[in-house]
Amino acid sequence: MATPSKNIDRRAKRTRQVLEEAFLAMLDEKGFTAMSIQEITERANVHRGTFYAHFADKYALLEAVIRERFRDALTSELPPIPQWEQNTLHLLIEATLEYFKGTYHQCSSLHIVDPLTEKVIREELATFLVIWLKQGKNAQMRWQLSVEMTAELMSWTILGAAIQWSQNSTTMTAEKMARHVVLMLLEGVTHLASSALPG
Repeated sequence: MATPSKNIDRRAKRTRQVLEEAFLAMLDEKGFTAMSIQEITERANVHRGTFYAHFADKYALLEAVIRERFRDALTSELPPIPQWEQNTLHLLIEATLEYFKGTYHQCSSLHIVDPLTEKVIREELATFLVIWLKQGKNAQMRWQLSVEMTAELMSWTILGAAIQWSQNSTTMTAEKMARHVVLMLLEGVTHLASSALPG
């Protein structure tokens, strides 16, 4: 038998899902700037108070949508239990490139402020990388920089490559660009912790 708390959690999750679906529908119809919270709640068939119980404003809702979609994009491309190794890093970067390219063009056409997308992607990348860098034998490594700082710098590098690749017309594939980024990152990581990345 489901407990009351589980039922509440399911209802809350379902409400968030309905709000996100309504938000995406309004995004296609009116664009981010023109849509209002009132229109989102009417489309979702919920009260404004319900909206504010989940999100502070429409920017918070946008951030949640971007974050969830990016996580889904990564987990769909990565192994079930990803490990810190060259191939997994390549998959992470290539998935980021592909996701950011699609999101950048969509957001630009809808006049959404790009820094929010960039912030979310960078934070999620840093989170993934910190977890990986603390796994297995890496947990025993003596890093010249903290794991958190290393992950932060790597996430900025990946994000910068994604921005450049998505904004500029190029014949370079995401796979090839990812290889270039991996090569650059591995050279840096090798100097920070010898043999940190088995390859």
